[in-house]
Amino acid sequence: MVWAPEQFFDRHLPLLLLTGFLGSGKTTLLNRLLRDPRLANSAVVVNEFGSIPVDHSLIEAPAGTVAALPNGCMCCLATDDLYLALEQMFATAAARGAAPFRRVIIETSGLADPEAVLRSVTDNPVLNRFLWLDRIVTVIDAQYGADQIATHPEALQQVRLADRLVLSKTDLAPAAEAGLRFALHSLNPMAGIVETAAPAADLLTPAFLDPDGAGPSLLGAWAAGQLRDLPSPAACNCGAGARCGHRLPARHGPAAQVVLLDNPQPVEWRAFHLWLTAQQHRLGSDLLRVKGLVRIAGDPRPLVIHAVRTTLHVPVALAAWPDGQHDTRLVFILTDRVSTADLEADWRDFLRVSIPG
Repeated sequence: MVWAPEQFFDRHLPLLLLTGFLGSGKTTLLNRLLRDPRLANSAVVVNEFGSIPVDHSLIEAPAGTVAALPNGCMCCLATDDLYLALEQMFATAAARGAAPFRRVIIETSGLADPEAVLRSVTDNPVLNRFLWLDRIVTVIDAQYGADQIATHPEALQQVRLADRLVLSKTDLAPAAEAGLRFALHSLNPMAGIVETAAPAADLLTPAFLDPDGAGPSLLGAWAAGQLRDLPSPAACNCGAGARCGHRLPARHGPAAQVVLLDNPQPVEWRAFHLWLTAQQHRLGSDLLRVKGLVRIAGDPRPLVIHAVRTTLHVPVALAAWPDGQHDTRLVFILTDRVSTADLEADWRDFLRVSIPG
């Protein structure tokens, strides 16, 4: 059968990236989520570390919906293995007359850098066109997570790039949980922190749970929700109040800070794109995430922007602005090595040049 992407990807499909260090409980969480009938028709790709794949056989999903990628190959930017795995899954489903896949879930190796995995999507012209990143969910072992984050750069990166942080095995380390929550909040103040028993709606967006029925409006609600009620990086969410006394240990590395940039006037797409990519390259590893909605000149639709460091995902145009607002709103999540004043000044300079008067 000839592979024709448009035959299977008749629209953008949401992508969930499920990360977490070795033994954190990613597969256990994935199995629980897949029991939810709303996640039927999900294509699941498991990226394992080692030449003999095992984890994919532990996933409770219908035959033909799970593919294994051994040897941690999705961390290699030169590989097309993800594309080939999805090609086979989508073509096989079509040949069997099965219902089309409605979303894609990637469970990464415990030693994977999420940014490198995402680049395997953005660097492929087909996947970059048909998949949009919905959310990064990272599982953290409550018993060993603090040591793993302090010791392994991959574990730290998994935490810092997440949209949701999921604590597993909290019953094994109840005394350490509050301190771990504060550390996670300091490293990634934008990510909500939940436990593995949390309902699917607390982990996944409405647009991911129901991409067909949700349509662009709920995608817009997802985008707006990323910009609402920004937490303070200095606040501790351990539940003990302002006098809890927790401090982020120095071994966890620099904390994160959040900068919100907005503008009511439309901007030219090409000029904005050049400005954003320039910021990505200037900030480098100190730029953790960029999320937001952009008002583009000549287009009434808002554009969803989603970037991880120097990786910019294909923007998705919404049918309408959420909440009736039409302002550009961008969230930059940065390490504390960056001057937020410089970024805000660069934004003002860009607006002054691109929007005369």
